[in-house]
Amino acid sequence: METHTFSSYAANQFLLGVHRFRSRDGQASFAGTLEALPTLLSWQDANSFTNIGSSQGSRSGYGPSMYRVSDDFMKIWGKHKLGFGIDFLRHRVDALFGVDQGTLVPFTLNAFYQGGFDPATPQTDATQLTQSFTSQLSNHFSEYILGLYAQEEWHLRQNLTLTFAIRTEHHSNTVCENRCFARLTSPFDSVNHDPDQPYNQAIQTNLKQAYENVSAIVWAPRFGFAWQPFGTAHNTVVRGGIGIFYDSLPSFAVLAIYNNPPLSNRFVVQSDNLAPNETTSLFKDAANSNTEFLNGFASGETFAEIKAKVNGFSPPTLGSPDHLLKTPQYLKWSLEAQHVFGAGTSINIGYFGNRGVHELILNPSANAFGFDALPAALCTSPPVPPCADPRFGGVTQLTTVGVSNYHGMVFSVQHRFNGWSEGVFQANYTYGHALDEVSNGGLAPFTFGSSEAPQNPLNFRGSYGNADYDARHSFNASYVWEVPVRAALRGHGPEYLVKGWQISGTIFARSGFPYTVIDDAKGFELQANNFFGPIYAVPAEPVVGVGSCGEGAAIPVASQPCQPPQLLPDGVTPNPNARFLQTGCETSFNAGNLPGPSGPCAGPAVSVAQGRNRFRAPGYFNTDFAIMKNTKIPRWENAALGIGLQFYNFFNHPNFGMPDNSNTHPTFGQIFGMQSPPTGILGAGLGGDASPRNIQLKVQLQF
Repeated sequence: METHTFSSYAANQFLLGVHRFRSRDGQASFAGTLEALPTLLSWQDANSFTNIGSSQGSRSGYGPSMYRVSDDFMKIWGKHKLGFGIDFLRHRVDALFGVDQGTLVPFTLNAFYQGGFDPATPQTDATQLTQSFTSQLSNHFSEYILGLYAQEEWHLRQNLTLTFAIRTEHHSNTVCENRCFARLTSPFDSVNHDPDQPYNQAIQTNLKQAYENVSAIVWAPRFGFAWQPFGTAHNTVVRGGIGIFYDSLPSFAVLAIYNNPPLSNRFVVQSDNLAPNETTSLFKDAANSNTEFLNGFASGETFAEIKAKVNGFSPPTLGSPDHLLKTPQYLKWSLEAQHVFGAGTSINIGYFGNRGVHELILNPSANAFGFDALPAALCTSPPVPPCADPRFGGVTQLTTVGVSNYHGMVFSVQHRFNGWSEGVFQANYTYGHALDEVSNGGLAPFTFGSSEAPQNPLNFRGSYGNADYDARHSFNASYVWEVPVRAALRGHGPEYLVKGWQISGTIFARSGFPYTVIDDAKGFELQANNFFGPIYAVPAEPVVGVGSCGEGAAIPVASQPCQPPQLLPDGVTPNPNARFLQTGCETSFNAGNLPGPSGPCAGPAVSVAQGRNRFRAPGYFNTDFAIMKNTKIPRWENAALGIGLQFYNFFNHPNFGMPDNSNTHPTFGQIFGMQSPPTGILGAGLGGDASPRNIQLKVQLQF
């Protein structure tokens, strides 16, 4: 049977018509945008102005291709069912990358007003430019997974089945067909940090494989069982299992190696004019750094020799993998009981857990210095460790030492009803707890304001806490009801009017996602020390509450923000009820100074660890509803015409998003966005991201 649907939608109103979609290239308007503003202008204070411009000078895209070979063999031998199989999966990506036009970040409005920096205070009132220069705009990458397995299902008794299995896999190293990778001669923590060593002796180029070594073969034993404890005549089943599973390294992590010097050079410069056409400017500083670095690399020059040619030379950034990157491994287990009542009702209670090890962490501050227990200064020649390597700026270390844990209880009920009325109802409730050091693979923030790296590059475990997606309580339900209009009217009325009515819907509810309070100003200050991770705001006293998050925290009504404001209404005086130290007052990762009579950081020293993701954003609730009338079409076998209304976010309930989690911002603790719904007709675009009520007229032809 085919289904053809014609629909139209509106927010709180009806529109009747047929959708039309048009694709436009947009290259002309994009080029015009770059001509008017050939960079991305961002802001340290995200609430000062809206970001404008673009950092990409051309479009970027991927052309993936994949092929797979899989085969299984099964044989039943008495009470045993034996299985063997092979699976081979290969990906090939033709990647086209954009030209980096640079990202300008004024640290303060005064820096922007002064044209880039204030000569009186060039360290604080400055503008930072981050720009990359590459010699390779397109390349071809490939990787594969080869897996073999053997499995036995043993029907030990009539009411007991045991399953034993083992799988072995090989996850390949990522390969660039054009030898487009470059990396240090050894991992960053073991490389010679002597600044007098020439760049071309520290970096090896023309590499085909992204990483030095990856796990060769991984083994995954697994065990499961299904047991009817009261015999096959009863409707109770207990299931369980435990096993090891593996996941491939995220493909996106390869870019940290692909963008290495001298093939791709990334420079971070500051304290110069921000306008590109000035006599001296940040853009010219970055371009000069790139030119002299390429020339110096080719001729075997050292950092000091290149720096002598370029005033304010900015050393390039670098990605450095560990000697061995292991395949992420997950130990998973479960225990579940199911009981069926009659012919249409079942209840499930299950416990599920997993522990992850060898998870990828991208540590962007491997070369940081001058804060807490980090190296005190840059290396001299000969180097006296611990010290930071002056030949490089930010160094991103790729390491597979991350861990995660999850424990969850799931309660499910399903009921099917027949007779004069038909339908199905299903509901699930989950109580769970997810913990890790970095969520979402560290490749992209899961929610607004979430961090992509641990705070302390010397202590990843210090960032172990609630995962960004840790929804402690989650409930969802769905229902479909064939409305018995004919039965209610006792068989009266025309059949085409009283038959085919259907009501359906969904319900979603969960607790709020966690967040960490970040001191962005301190983080920007430490970027001059090659630190590019988050700085957790230091609490003024031990954290015992999570604050209030709800409608009162939404802008412009901010009478009850999620966190007490840092300053009093005058905008200058520190709030004595502030939960955190004033911005920039940290003296180490978990310590700093309270406000005092002579300044915001002049008071007593405190040492309190905030911990990661201790606070909670607002929860979420949404319900969708639909009513349909299906009518059979005469003299057309199995054909039916359906007409109905679908209501997304039926109650038009506002779901507020994450609060501003930077104590640097004047809007700290306030909410200025909405949460996207799990279902809808607008996707994540304008309207869908604000989750208004949407009403859709649906016409459906089935034949």
